[in-house]
Amino acid sequence: MRLLQGGAMSVLLFGLLAGQPVRATAQSGCQVTPANLGGAADVCRKAGDLFRFLVPQVGVAVSGGNPVPGEGGTMGGFGHRALSVRVIGVDAYLPKNAVPLNLSGPAVASNFGAVRTVLPLPAVDAAIGLTSGIPFGLTNIGGVDLLVGATVLPSVSGGEVEVKPKGSAGVAVSYGVRVGALQESALFPGVSVSYMTRKLPTVDFGYATSNDTLRVAGTSVKSNAIRVVASKRLALLGFAAGVGRDEIESRAGITAVVNEPVLGVAQRATVSLPLLAEKVTRNTAFVNLSLSLLVTRLVAEYGWSSAGATRSTLNSFDGRRANEGYRFGSIGLTTRF
Repeated sequence: MRLLQGGAMSVLLFGLLAGQPVRATAQSGCQVTPANLGGAADVCRKAGDLFRFLVPQVGVAVSGGNPVPGEGGTMGGFGHRALSVRVIGVDAYLPKNAVPLNLSGPAVASNFGAVRTVLPLPAVDAAIGLTSGIPFGLTNIGGVDLLVGATVLPSVSGGEVEVKPKGSAGVAVSYGVRVGALQESALFPGVSVSYMTRKLPTVDFGYATSNDTLRVAGTSVKSNAIRVVASKRLALLGFAAGVGRDEIESRAGITAVVNEPVLGVAQRATVSLPLLAEKVTRNTAFVNLSLSLLVTRLVAEYGWSSAGATRSTLNSFDGRRANEGYRFGSIGLTTRF
């Protein structure tokens, strides 16, 4: 069997990006049935290394940068709201090489390769003012906003690949809170601290060739993001910049059906790893530029998610490591009402 099959794997790996990594300890639950056909060491190590390479990239897309594009301060009290629609993209690297899976002997090091691509993720976010805070000269301090949002993942089917969100909606709800250090005014910038939990819709993923299948079930990705953001508007232009820290968690399970000749006779084995789990932390920084367009603003974002703690892998990706640093950006519209 080969895990990656040419061009179709661009779609396959988009599906795998929606589901992620494996702890080294989780691989102890990897099993092959029937047991007399060999061992699961190579299959499970390759699955684990692949997930370790992909999870930070998906996590960057889920986390994003500014929780409300173009906004740094709080909304200014009850009844003030902002709504944003955007597409977040990560400058990602996906494996590209055909990699053999073995049911005999120990795990073998292979090169998955790495091809540069953009990983997009649509999102809708809203900020709802709760309190305006305490007056302090020409500004306010301590204002509070409720942050809510949704990440959208449609069903995808092409060739041998199917990505299907659990349930019919394919939507995951995000939530958080933002507290103002300064409310933006003519003299002061807006400055705030926020905490937000973002999720990718839980998905099932399936891939099949003429004689092999791979299923990633109940895949979930969650990001807990802290942000400190400052912003200032000058006439039609607005500027914002921020820093933060992301804690990215993912869980999934895999089942692979491998057809491999044994002593010249075709044999079928099922390899299962019921629990894949990974948690990584990363620092991030970003800038926003916005342009006022009557009742809305066009907002562009550019950011950098720094490398996290090194994740060791037996298999390689053209010299790129698991948990590398990644650039990201977004484009969208924000309106206050």
